[in-house]
Amino acid sequence: MERYLKQLGRDVWRSVEEGPHVPVLTLVQADGAQARLGRAQAAMNRPTKDDLDKMESDAIAFYEISYGVAPDNFNIIINCKSAKEIWDVLKNLYEGSEQAQDKKLTTALNEFNIFEAHAGASLEDSFKRLNLIATKLSNVGTVESNHETNL
Repeated sequence: MERYLKQLGRDVWRSVEEGPHVPVLTLVQADGAQARLGRAQAAMNRPTKDDLDKMESDAIAFYEISYGVAPDNFNIIINCKSAKEIWDVLKNLYEGSEQAQDKKLTTALNEFNIFEAHAGASLEDSFKRLNLIATKLSNVGTVESNHETNL
């Protein structure tokens, strides 16, 4: 999903990472002084083309993520107000909390450290088991490249 959203545009992915764009307008007064308008005042003024483009990207990100959620999990995100909020909820759902991620990492490292071929097991079976452990390590972010995997 991350790759898909990134290919839709950098503002779409920005919306997921940083949250929705909130226009903040600068008002130039008659004497040349500038005043920043807050959210409530900005809502009364016209947003710029850049603001409109970013708000459109926010909507695209929101709807694309929403459409990508399995129907069984839709009730989990139904009250989310932004793409970032949906992303954070889904990330926690699928990847788990930081403690759960630490446990996955510890488990994968322990499996790797104690790996050995079972007596009577074929080379292919041993390779499949090792490959599964390498995949677990990759999923928790410990392997950076194919070269490291092969080592």
